Amino acid sequence: MSPAHHGEPRRWLALVLAAVVVVGGALVAHAATSTPPPGLPPVPGAVVSTTAAESSAWYCTGQTTATGQLAVGSVDLTNTGTNAVSGSITAFSDTGAAVATPVVVPARSQFVTPVPNLTGSWVSQSVVLSGGGVAVSQSVHGASGWSEAPCVSGTAQQWYFPSGTTSGSSDLYVALFNPTSTPDVVDLTFVTPTGIYHPISFQGIVLQPQQTVVENVGTYVQNQSSVAVTVATRTGRVVAGETQVFGGTASGLAIVPGSPSPERQWTIPQSEELAGGTSFIDIYNPGSTTEEVTVRARLDSGALPPFQSQVLPDSVWTLATSNQTRIPKASGDSGGYSTIIDATGGPGVVVGRLVSAPPTAITPQAGTSNAVDALSAQASAHLWVVPSPGSAASPAMAGAAPTAVALTNPSDAFETYVIYVMTPDGFSVLTRGQLPASTFITLSGKVLASAGLHPLLVKASGSVAISQNIGPAGAYGVVTMPGIPLSSDG
Repeated sequence: MSPAHHGEPRRWLALVLAAVVVVGGALVAHAATSTPPPGLPPVPGAVVSTTAAESSAWYCTGQTTATGQLAVGSVDLTNTGTNAVSGSITAFSDTGAAVATPVVVPARSQFVTPVPNLTGSWVSQSVVLSGGGVAVSQSVHGASGWSEAPCVSGTAQQWYFPSGTTSGSSDLYVALFNPTSTPDVVDLTFVTPTGIYHPISFQGIVLQPQQTVVENVGTYVQNQSSVAVTVATRTGRVVAGETQVFGGTASGLAIVPGSPSPERQWTIPQSEELAGGTSFIDIYNPGSTTEEVTVRARLDSGALPPFQSQVLPDSVWTLATSNQTRIPKASGDSGGYSTIIDATGGPGVVVGRLVSAPPTAITPQAGTSNAVDALSAQASAHLWVVPSPGSAASPAMAGAAPTAVALTNPSDAFETYVIYVMTPDGFSVLTRGQLPASTFITLSGKVLASAGLHPLLVKASGSVAISQNIGPAGAYGVVTMPGIPLSSDG
């Protein structure tokens, strides 16, 4: 059974507010999706604060409680610094229950803490630390599969999700969490192949301080092969996440953080096309200006002819990469390729990827994830941490392990890189190399296996997009973890 929605008192309050603004509510919601409101300069959704910071905070949402069952998981804290960092994780369920857990994250270590047993179906976490240098991610598992993703390091007035589906027996949930001290009012907009939807039940959602609300998208946006989502606040700032449960011939589970802003460049560090499988790149334009989008795919042997399209405002270009004859199917150790997506004409787009392996592959066969945004690839410190799928003592699931780490240079400059493995004893070089403009490399096999379940730290001379593929999974890209950028001390 699917986890329950928020309680009736919240729904009653939301309907009253919706009735007050019924004449203009839908217009306001649509306007909120056009152009992000002015404010602070854009930052990545996830960025590790400097080790000199006096405090830092992260927010996770989209997990279920043990009662909810769909996506039960843990919070993983990865300390890149040389000193232990203490703090607390407070879990808030959709019934209003809250449990605070003190934590101490040892230096150069990854600490895994399970979600406490709370009443309700869904849960969010607020992670407050007495220092910086710590990345926070989350792992979930359920009957459909398992997934990993970064949490987010800040709140925002809008969040974008380019990929999702409600077709067949698949379920799509949007999780909303208000970690602030003031109420928020939120509108949801859905862009599908059959049109744009502003369901009245998803307008004027009132979020009280510390409240978690999760909406089942499929109750109103039914049987859609592609669903892009905009979460926009009328007041305040929130955190939003997406939980995708795949059903049918390909099962899978994905937990995806929102992207806080469109950008002009995105990168998928590596993909593979399997015979009998499907994959799609979803390019969502939530703005008010048509975007000219170019998708550049590159094999080890060289660049392929690009794909190009005009993406109209409030629309999605879904590129079925598995149907493109110019992209070869993977065979053995060959067939991997990287993809760089460029947009011009406006503030940019938001990009995600949905992958489905053949039904005969191991579970999970299906997954979805965000591409790597330009702000993350252009980290000012030129440092990225790649959390591992849990720790040796607490793996994300039985047998979880990285199978490949891909680095793509999306810039026009020549770059160098070093990949370190991080242990409590220090940092040791795993590999190093060079990345000419627009090229990629993949680390796998014995060299990567020697790192075990220790986090990785990547240092580069310039821009690098990083993604770690994780097994067990039915295909490359079903379960991934991006490199999380570190802030510069300057």
